[in-house]
Amino acid sequence: MNKKLYLSFLWHMHQPYYKDDLTNKTLMPWVFLHATKDYYDIPWYLEKFPNIKATFNLVPSLMAQIEEYINGTANDKFMEILKKEVSLLNAEERLFLEEYLFLPNEQNMIKPLSRYNEFLVKFKAEGNSINSFSNEELVELEVLFLLTWCGNFIRENNDIVKNLLNQKRGFNQEQKLQLVATMFDFLKEVIPYYKKLCDSGQIAISTTPFYHPILPLLLDRQSAVEAKPHVVLPHSQEANFKDFASMQVKNAVEYYKKQFDTNVNGFWPSEGSVSVKTISLLAENGVKWACSDEEIIFKTLHNGNKELIYKPYSLITKNGKVNLFFRDKYLSDLIGFEYSKKGAREAAHDFISHLKSIYFNSSESVIVPVILDGENAWEFYPNNAKEFFEELYKQLDSQTWLETILFDDVPNIEDLEEVEIETLASGSWINGNFDIWIGSNEKNKAWELLDMTKATFDNEKENLSDDVLKKVEKEFLIALGSDWFWWYGDDHYTELNHQFDEQFRAHLKNIYELMEKNVPTEIFTPIVKKDNKKRVHIPPRDFIYPVVDGNNSNFFEWLNSGEIDIKKEFSTMDSSASIVDYLYYGKDKDCNLYLYLKGEKIKYLKDEELQLKINIDDKIFIFDLKEKIESLVQNGTYFDLALDEGIELKVYDQKKEKVNFMFEIFQDNRKIQRYPLYDETVLDFENLFLKNWYI
Repeated sequence: MNKKLYLSFLWHMHQPYYKDDLTNKTLMPWVFLHATKDYYDIPWYLEKFPNIKATFNLVPSLMAQIEEYINGTANDKFMEILKKEVSLLNAEERLFLEEYLFLPNEQNMIKPLSRYNEFLVKFKAEGNSINSFSNEELVELEVLFLLTWCGNFIRENNDIVKNLLNQKRGFNQEQKLQLVATMFDFLKEVIPYYKKLCDSGQIAISTTPFYHPILPLLLDRQSAVEAKPHVVLPHSQEANFKDFASMQVKNAVEYYKKQFDTNVNGFWPSEGSVSVKTISLLAENGVKWACSDEEIIFKTLHNGNKELIYKPYSLITKNGKVNLFFRDKYLSDLIGFEYSKKGAREAAHDFISHLKSIYFNSSESVIVPVILDGENAWEFYPNNAKEFFEELYKQLDSQTWLETILFDDVPNIEDLEEVEIETLASGSWINGNFDIWIGSNEKNKAWELLDMTKATFDNEKENLSDDVLKKVEKEFLIALGSDWFWWYGDDHYTELNHQFDEQFRAHLKNIYELMEKNVPTEIFTPIVKKDNKKRVHIPPRDFIYPVVDGNNSNFFEWLNSGEIDIKKEFSTMDSSASIVDYLYYGKDKDCNLYLYLKGEKIKYLKDEELQLKINIDDKIFIFDLKEKIESLVQNGTYFDLALDEGIELKVYDQKKEKVNFMFEIFQDNRKIQRYPLYDETVLDFENLFLKNWYI
């Protein structure tokens, strides 16, 4: 039998549950917005290529919210404010809108609409404020915001959307309401479209525990220690969340059956998080297959050979057998984080070339699982990735040695031999551990609040009516979702993480109020502060391309860079002698490192004898600072250097994802500043685009 490469895509479609059931309000609009941009478009791109198959993972918390928008019970706070006549908006409502209206990706969502880009320039010029926008401009801005969340299908097939795009500017209140109604109506098409493609056999639909929890941490918090022995666990006594873990899976299985009138076969456990107990729980609920990341099989087999991931595995649990698949991290991340920076044809060709390498280096048929987020990456691509997908699917379709398959199909493919494993390491798709959800101060504080609330519930549940008990359990299930923890700590950045914090604590507050108990003060105390822009260290959010001239020549040069507020870091010390107040840093796609040292005093010292000493990893570089631009070489490293209003450097060819960095400034051979004081700081470029995803 001739060998073959079987390619299995899984596109994960997910949103946390944004509704507060006690106030009957949906507090964030991302289900609505992604539904009109991504949830229909991504499967629609497949339809032109009937030979290309893919699995779509639909999370129940997402589908349930789409249902609420359709039946009119969502009560979306953002959309209700946006629909209002702008002259009737109060200051609080305008401020709420302000947080959202310029969040879309600047390059691929805002700039293609020229009027939207005009408003962005004005917004930034006004200090990120819409206060100076007239009522007429604000209506235009609201319509443009909605239009940029209209995906390609609705843009090409809906006359109202097409006419507004052609009009380009000058929109009014009536047109805004008409567009909102059109988008709401479009939501009715989304889930039936998945059913249609599933019935045709072109796609399969898998799911996830209902509210997207990290199951291993609910079943046994020691899973975090197994995944990373030195992790710092919460100080509180671990509450028993095993029943809630079971509910999350059982409710998801039942909801899937109700939605699609058939039993679910496969699960993408939330964030690819697995453990032996997790897989056993899935087997107990009739799940036939599950996926995780390559790191998990490497840890399980104590072997990092890449060829290990190209096999189907199975684990026999006390509740039955589950087939397991492990994503190719490199290929998945190429689509998620890298190909957005390439042309469609080049990207597709590169992807095929990697598959060919796998194929020719294998002695037998292989399965290559490519699994990634199905909604967030596409805003980084031009035109919502339409050209990329069309080119990718066209090139895949022409390969005779390759076949796209569904994970459902694998047991019926004779030339894929299943490998049985006796155990399974604990971990997730991010670094094979659970650091994103437990271990830092903020994340652990959230777990401690959960533990405290669960202990109170355990003491009170015998006294609760069935109706109240059901409502309390739902609040716990929502609060145990992974997304709240994603935004705690410094792993990921969003201007809106204070809202995620508020929602998490609101669910715990609801539990106390449902039990008619006093809400502890800790529940009302924010875990994160609202003003994230004033944090000491903000990580980079995108690649940057500054001109090295010693100035922040335009607002956009360093907009997406990392930022370290040196003044704030030394706020408890005397920093009056310092001349550098801020350090900005970033990389371009060619792995060149940029540094910008900014301070009010620098421009007054241009005639002084200044020297800059920097440490980059284990190399030391010393520069005489002069008011000019120059290129130079030290220790085999090429630099561009400029001094004017600030000190700008371009350090060529710095490929490491984490750079150890320190600088010192000397005046007349006397050290006048060092940062950091005692060690080196780490400039972290790992998962650069992942850090930028705000939802």
